[in-house]
Amino acid sequence: MLIIAYEVAMISFIDSMPITTGSRKIDIIIPSIIVALLSCSPDVSFLTKFSIFGLMALSLSFSVIVWQGLAENGLSGFQSTLNLWPRDLSDASSWFGVVVFGYGVVPFILNFRESMAFPNHVGLATKVGLVLVFLAYVVMSNFVRILFSPTHIFNGDVLQALPKSSWISLTVRLLMTFVISVTAPLIVVPCGEMIEGKLGVGIDEMSKRIAIRLLLCILCTGVSEYAPGFVHLVSFMGCFCVSITSFVLPPLFCIQLRNKRRETTKVDFVSYCDLGFLVFGILTTIMTSIMTFGDLRRSDQ
Repeated sequence: MLIIAYEVAMISFIDSMPITTGSRKIDIIIPSIIVALLSCSPDVSFLTKFSIFGLMALSLSFSVIVWQGLAENGLSGFQSTLNLWPRDLSDASSWFGVVVFGYGVVPFILNFRESMAFPNHVGLATKVGLVLVFLAYVVMSNFVRILFSPTHIFNGDVLQALPKSSWISLTVRLLMTFVISVTAPLIVVPCGEMIEGKLGVGIDEMSKRIAIRLLLCILCTGVSEYAPGFVHLVSFMGCFCVSITSFVLPPLFCIQLRNKRRETTKVDFVSYCDLGFLVFGILTTIMTSIMTFGDLRRSDQ
């Protein structure tokens, strides 16, 4: 689903460009071909070099968005009585899904650890990274929302606030599309490797591996054409997929491991905490997934 979300994001960027063909099927062809070709590379580690380019593109996008907000409204948004709290349970579930998706490092933490020069520092690196991300998210999201509050109500991504005719906004959307195109293969390859393992495809059978990755890209591209907006999709993915891997499976595995190590049947305080987190994870996953799935269906109607 993460690959589909990337494809939907690229479609949303291209739809807002003046150079769009007007057909989602045609617009998504070129970036999807780039993703498929890069995914077929025997070694995609070279794509990690584009990380700094992606950060530069995001910084440029944020700068352009802030400049557009200041040009339209000045600082009048900070004088308003805007309420940033969710209006109802549905909005709260959508917020929860986006937040969980943004902090969903659990499925990737082992891959990060293997690529680190000092793997034993993964805990400290994760804590520092999450704190920095938290500070950046709070400042950027609230500042931009308040800045545009007199003239915009966001029902999708923040790039909707940029004028379509501006060459600056066109450059930002092209950069974002390019960044996603070179980032998506880093998700396609691990997914393809899992399928290869299930099918018993050997590492030396490159033709079969390429065929699996191409079919995966084609399938995700086809589904993304009919998928709703990026924000609704990310909210549902965060509430369902990422929430399970972040809040349900970790305490469940911890309970199982402690039961195997424990010599007595006595339940200690840590076990109660694990059980509490497990119940919390199951309830929040079920409730928020139902709410965001309903929003997902309504947005597609």
